[in-house]
Amino acid sequence: MKIKSFRSRLLLVFTALASAVLLFALIAIWLATSQQSERTLERELEVSERVFAELVDVRAQQLQQAAEVLTTDFGFREAIASSDEDTIISALVNHGQRIGTDLIVVQSPKGEEIAATHSPQLLPSLSLLTDAPVKAQFVTVNEEIFQIVTVPVRAPNLIAWATLGFAVDDDFAVLMRQLTHADITFLNLTTGVVYATSLATEQRQMMATNSNNLQQALAANNVAAHVSLFNGDSAALNTESNLMIVFSTDKLEATQEFLTLQRQYIGIAVATLIFAGLLATVTARKISQPITTLTDAAKKLGAGDYREAVTIQRADEFGALSDAFEGMRQGIAEREQQIMFQLEHDLLTGLPNRVSIRASLKRAIESSESGYVVLLNVARFGEVNDRFGQQVGDELLRMIAHRLRDAVTANWIVGHLGGDEFVLVGRQQSEPQVNSLITVLKSELSSPWWYEETSYLLDFHAGYLAYPHAADDADSLLRRAQLCARQAKRENVFAVVYSQGMDEQYLRRLQIVQALPSAVREQRLQLHFQPKLSCQNGQVLGVEALLRWRDEQLGVVRPDEFIPLAEQTGEIQRLTRWVCGAALDQLQLWHEQGLQLSLAINLSALDLQWHELVAFVTDAAKQRGLSAASITLEVTESAVMVDPEQAILRLGELRQAGFKIAIDDYGTGYASLAQLKRLPADELKLDRSFIQNIASSTADQTIVRSTILLAHELELTTVAEGIEEDSAWQVLKQLGCDTVQGFYFSRPLAAAQFEQWLHRYQREINHA
Repeated sequence: MKIKSFRSRLLLVFTALASAVLLFALIAIWLATSQQSERTLERELEVSERVFAELVDVRAQQLQQAAEVLTTDFGFREAIASSDEDTIISALVNHGQRIGTDLIVVQSPKGEEIAATHSPQLLPSLSLLTDAPVKAQFVTVNEEIFQIVTVPVRAPNLIAWATLGFAVDDDFAVLMRQLTHADITFLNLTTGVVYATSLATEQRQMMATNSNNLQQALAANNVAAHVSLFNGDSAALNTESNLMIVFSTDKLEATQEFLTLQRQYIGIAVATLIFAGLLATVTARKISQPITTLTDAAKKLGAGDYREAVTIQRADEFGALSDAFEGMRQGIAEREQQIMFQLEHDLLTGLPNRVSIRASLKRAIESSESGYVVLLNVARFGEVNDRFGQQVGDELLRMIAHRLRDAVTANWIVGHLGGDEFVLVGRQQSEPQVNSLITVLKSELSSPWWYEETSYLLDFHAGYLAYPHAADDADSLLRRAQLCARQAKRENVFAVVYSQGMDEQYLRRLQIVQALPSAVREQRLQLHFQPKLSCQNGQVLGVEALLRWRDEQLGVVRPDEFIPLAEQTGEIQRLTRWVCGAALDQLQLWHEQGLQLSLAINLSALDLQWHELVAFVTDAAKQRGLSAASITLEVTESAVMVDPEQAILRLGELRQAGFKIAIDDYGTGYASLAQLKRLPADELKLDRSFIQNIASSTADQTIVRSTILLAHELELTTVAEGIEEDSAWQVLKQLGCDTVQGFYFSRPLAAAQFEQWLHRYQREINHA
């Protein structure tokens, strides 16, 4: 598990450090005491062995003194010299009882027995002895151990040897233990015989059983021991060099004080660790408390809460860090306020922007408040920017914002949606109050706008509506207010109030935009064809391909509805590709059937900006084996005027490729005669507005006549569209028009219906 808390990690570090120090100290002390206990135990055994040796020497001296008393006795020497055995025995018994000896042997200088309590053959050989006193030795006699001393008997010459000995038994071993503080065992390593010992029965049995492997047995039973020969160099006096004296002690008992010391130190270490843990806890809390405070402050800053000041009254680094945090909090709070202000306000006018207005409307609607929204539009403000510059436009917007703030009461919020649109939101406002406001606004905004001693005349149009009656969301309120403002502009009035159904056209356009891409991809569009006839003889010369769209939900969608939307959404290029492909496929089929017709296809203004237009149309015609001369590409006069230079360049490229160019709806746009002279055109199509009343309107006849004469002078063919009655056709004949088309001859028809109409029409012409 990963520890994330700084305090916990700090506590863990402190505790681990203290534990490590105590552990190292404990290990060091444990090793030191263990080694010291081993050394102490070893020294104690050595001391016990030396004390034992000294005690044995003292006893040997006592024994020797007793022997010397016996050998210096006149009667005893006289008995030996006279070989009086009874006297010798009596003296030995009396002296032995007096000094407590267990063994007495008198031998001749040659080693022959004179008198003895034990067989002299069991004693060390005396043939090597000199006149000097013999040192006390340990010997075994009949599986018993005796400490013996041998002294000479002189009268005055050496007449005998007297050997006296004390028995070494368990009592002797126990006595030695009391004096040496170590257990003493006399042991035969070969036979396993324990002659004497101070040990208990179980330990005695253990030594006897494991005499061949004594050291391992002692270690296994946790016994420390020193093993030495009986007499240090007994091999010289005794053939059995496997007779040993074992000095032993129980390790646990001997090292009990060290174990107690170790346990005490463990207790001290545990207590120290607990104290260190408590101290570490307090220290970690004291150290981490400022960090915790700063962390909480940082979290609040991250959550956007800048209200609470960060204050840690300390003179150390934490205090400096707290001051830095407080400075950062204040700086962030100020910048946050600036950012929020910029987010919710228009930088130019200082008014609430669209985001702020939408939020205000949303809160008002959610709280079930009622009120009004008034949207103001500055008419032709783009022209002001274009003519007088951005600086003048910005200053006028500031002046408008200032005048609007002065004109409204405190219950109204004035906002700038962007560009030329301002909005006023009145909470808890009634209809009379909003009507009064509209009157005030009309009066205030109609006054001249002075800037740098220049007066600017601005027109305003307003739309207003009530919420939540007119709409229950902010976007719908603003959109419908914009619709009302546009309606006011169309009606040339100052303000229009919203009424139900005004935004149906907008919703229909929205539905068209959503449905158009799938209609193009799924080819749910259709082409209809309207015939173009010779004005003079009525012969069918060709057709104009017209796009039609019938949607299951939208019904019939007119081209003037979806073509502008296709241009706005970027679908126009895909639409043009489909129209050209489908129209040229149909023209190819008709040519294969023997119908030598020409084809007119309409292009939009954006098509003229398409760099691949010429290559696309040329390749499409070649793939179908069609002559470019049989194809006319029509563009409206207004489409040309969007970008005259680019339009003239693109139309010139198309005409150079062999296609015919027609200028549609001529007379309704802004093309001048100078532009007309530059246009690479083959046809002029007169707009239907000049044709519908031409039979009864002298003015229309004059306009059409002059246009036809102008076109012919420029070597252009004229086409009149919108022929709905025979009288109009006859007038156009008299005026010299070249080509006509209209409902009088035929409506736009699907390909199969057009073929039927064409066959029927040609039969009628031939019969006439």
